[in-house]
Amino acid sequence: MLEARDLYCERDERTLFRGLLFTVEAGEWVQVTGGNGAGKTTLLRLLTGLARPDGGEVYWQGEPLRRVRDSFHRSLLWIGHQPGIKSRLTA
Repeated sequence: MLEARDLYCERDERTLFRGLLFTVEAGEWVQVTGGNGAGKTTLLRLLTGLARPDGGEVYWQGEPLRRVRDSFHRSLLWIGHQPGIKSRLTA
């Protein structure tokens, strides 16, 4: 189970989101949508432990993500909108 509890994020003195609260159970999917600059990538970085929120906490299996980040990453599957490898830079 992945939980966002009262997440708050600000960038360049602009609030991207405040009080964000949700739970994702095993087997559920999440789709994040919004306009340019809405905070989609920032939210995904927070949910994967690649960044820390300005407030609130992300939990994995009931534990703060910052404490169980390594075990969380072993269970993580990230499907991005673009390939992670640039063919012109690959040997």
